[in-house]
Parts: sequence; C-alpha cells; structure tokens
Amino acid sequence: MRPDDTAIDNCLKCAVCNDACPVFGAHPRYLGPKHLGPELERLRREGISTDTVWLEYCLGCHRCDLACPHQVNVSEMIARAKAEHRKPFVRALRDWWFARPGLLGMLTTILPAVSNAALSLRPARFLMSKLMRIAPQRRFPAYTRPNLQTPAKRTAIANQMRVVFFPGCFIRYNRPQLGRKVIELLERNGFSVDVASTGCCGVPATANGDQAEARALARANVRSLAKQVNAGMRIVTACSSCGYMLKTGFGGLLSDEKEFADAARQIGASTFDAGELLMAQSDAGKLNTDLKTVNLHLAYHAPCHQKAQGIGRPWYHLLRQIPGVTIEDIDAGCCGMSGTYGFKQEKYNVSMAIGRQLFDAVGAAQPDMVATECATCQMQIEHGTTFKAIHPVEVLLQAYDGRPL
Repeated sequence: MRPDDTAIDNCLKCAVCNDACPVFGAHPRYLGPKHLGPELERLRREGISTDTVWLEYCLGCHRCDLACPHQVNVSEMIARAKAEHRKPFVRALRDWWFARPGLLGMLTTILPAVSNAALSLRPARFLMSKLMRIAPQRRFPAYTRPNLQTPAKRTAIANQMRVVFFPGCFIRYNRPQLGRKVIELLERNGFSVDVASTGCCGVPATANGDQAEARALARANVRSLAKQVNAGMRIVTACSSCGYMLKTGFGGLLSDEKEFADAARQIGASTFDAGELLMAQSDAGKLNTDLKTVNLHLAYHAPCHQKAQGIGRPWYHLLRQIPGVTIEDIDAGCCGMSGTYGFKQEKYNVSMAIGRQLFDAVGAAQPDMVATECATCQMQIEHGTTFKAIHPVEVLLQAYDGRPL
C-alpha cells in the first residue's frame, strides 16, 4: 500500500489535514497527520528512523485524505509507517489479537455463553486492563454462534438481480440476526442474495499495524469473491468499514501483486453499501415503497468510513421516505471509537474526547434512537450517551412489516 512516488511532492504543508483530524483537536500533544504522514515520509524514504508512538494514535478515519486539496494519500503513509512501528510486548500482544477479530470470533463462539459471561465479569475486565491494557470501562459486545441462513425464499421475481452479501466479523460473530435482516431487506427489493464465505476484511489488521495479516486477508478474500464478481454479481456490505476496505483497500494492499491486482480492483468497482444499492433502486423507481407508518424521531450519524466512500448519505435519504419518521442528520464529526481504538486503555480518554461533540449533538437532538451503519459507532454512542443506537436496516425493515425494533 505504497503511495506513488510523486504524491508526497504534492504536499504544500498547508495543514488542512490537521484541521480535519479528530485526534489533533482532542489531544494537545498529538503531532497530526501532516507531520506523521508527508513530513516524516520524506525522512523515511531517505532511510532515517522516524519511529514514534504517535503513529498508534492515528484513527485511520481517512478524513485527512478527504480534506487534502492536493490529493496526498496521507493516511496510507501513516498506515505503512504504523506497520513498522515497534510496540512494547503487552501492547503488541493485545494488538495482535485485535488485528484478528475473525480468529477471536471463532474461539469465543465455541461456547458463547461462557465467553460472554467471562467477558462481562468485573474481575475479568480488571485483569484485562492490567495484563492486556484494555480499557476496563468498555464492555465487549455479546458473541453468538454464526447463523446467517437466508430467510425463506419468496416468490421468484423476473430478472431478479443476484448479489453476494459480505457480512464482516461483527455481523458474523456478534449480530447474525442483523445479517439476516440485511438479506431479507434486499430480497424484499428484488435481489437474490448469497452469503460470502469470506473472512475478516482486514481493516482491524491495518488499524493495528499488522500489514502482513491485512495482505493475507486481502488475498484470501479476493480469491473467494473473484468468481462471483466475474459471474456478474455485485458485492453488498452493511458495515461502512468493510465497504471501504473492499472498495479501496484490497486494490491498495495488492497493487504490487499481479496475480491479485486486477481482481482486487474489479471487486472494488463491484462493491456497494446496502444503502447505496437501495438508494440506486429508489432513484430508478424500483424501490419497494410498501412502507407502513413508523412513528420515530431519529438522529443520524454518518461514520467516517462511510464518508470516505464518497457515496453521500444513502441511509439518511432512505429513512426519510418512511411515513412517520422524522430524522436529523446531526453531522457532528467522528465518534472516536474507530473499531478497536477505543478499547485500548491508553487511548480511552482520547476516544471519549473526540466523541464529545457527537454526544452533545445527540443529547441536543433528543431522538428516540440514533441510526448509524457502523457497529462500533453504535457502541460509542451508547457508551457516551443515554440513547440506543441501531443500524438503519432495522428501521427500514420495520417499516415493511411493522415488527418491533
């Protein structure tokens, strides 16, 4: 995932990336993306050691890339340097596990009731804080045996479009019921859905500085998805981080591997967020509009990785179409959770400081619920406010059949 040789020369040190960085505004000692990215990259290319612990504090939100007026891939420079960063043993061991949510999910779902009970105990959280540097204030989401069977098939629709659903680790191991709702929602709108037999997308590996693991996952996923894409199927995601990785990350990670590069780019071009796909149906006049009234006042939070895809606010516009729903796009910046970032003890206070603007905005909106498509954004909002956070899929599906949320 190396930026091209000329990208670094496009940096004029304007510091727009620093202004866009959530960490730079929340941590007075943080060096900022301008310094950690292009400034230190110039030294790194000369073979000068520039390793610094501040690399670990990058959220990987890609706001710096979006803000840069000269299209410098700042986050890629930081991610590559983060992969070379040396950590103390305890943090390195913790981050090794955090980089492998698929492995963690497989192990914890062998006996999920035992795993959930152990992870919820206060003494266990205390031990994890001492032995693994995991913030004791955090609670792990409950684990569930993977169960993503497709709902009962409805009457076949002429010219039904086939798609493959990439569930990601959270849906597969924590919320398979959400995955089944995604499948049902797509089927109600004319799609025939297969579930991808893939592993983790690799975002956690990249975020935790494990570039080798991220590349291995990218290769495995490309091998698994290439046949379906070549058959004309679209890939659908319901997690903004998975979607971002499939659209851009595989191509970046495997750009120097001829065996995978073309297939990775094709997968990226064939990947759609579920809301993006349904909004395209709506624009074409093909959305199932048999929607019942749902009396809800919602606040909507757009995750960073959703913004980085450049697809607008599809879920916000879809939810506005439901009779009885009032929805406010609170647009209050990053939540500060960033996957495993907010679970790390040394970053917990930074995570909460970043999310403060969002927490205050949610409180001011006084919604019945907060809708956001990112699972860890949901965790952070519920941790920092008194409001329940849900995936937009659940609201839209309720409008079709009146089921309770």
